[in-house]
Amino acid sequence: MAPVLLSSFPYLAGLGGLGIALFLFLAMRRMQADFQSRWNKRQQALQSELGRTRSLLQELAQRVEEAERRAEVSGTPQSGLKGINLNRRTQAMRMFRRGETAAQVASSLGIPQCQTELLMKVHKILSANAASAAGNQN
Repeated sequence: MAPVLLSSFPYLAGLGGLGIALFLFLAMRRMQADFQSRWNKRQQALQSELGRTRSLLQELAQRVEEAERRAEVSGTPQSGLKGINLNRRTQAMRMFRRGETAAQVASSLGIPQCQTELLMKVHKILSANAASAAGNQN
């Protein structure tokens, strides 16, 4: 009986190996199916989120268009004037120091008189603060 078992051992080992290979193959297939299922769910969730994002984007674009139409209809004049740049500010300060009025500075530099008046007031305040600080130090 021992010789029969010994002679059939390679066949039994091969059969056991095939069983293990079949088990591993089936387990891998099951893992692949689980992965595919999770992947499909994730892809569906992303597609759903993409659809919501697109609809939100369209809604926002419509709101922007509506706001632009209301702005055009209201006819609000857009001022092309912006704050005065550093060069004009320096020129205005020099003219103030020479004794020119805010109207003269505004007309010569081509800026609104209210901006020159404001600049003059700020300069006077800063000069007063600097003078008082210098007096406190002495």
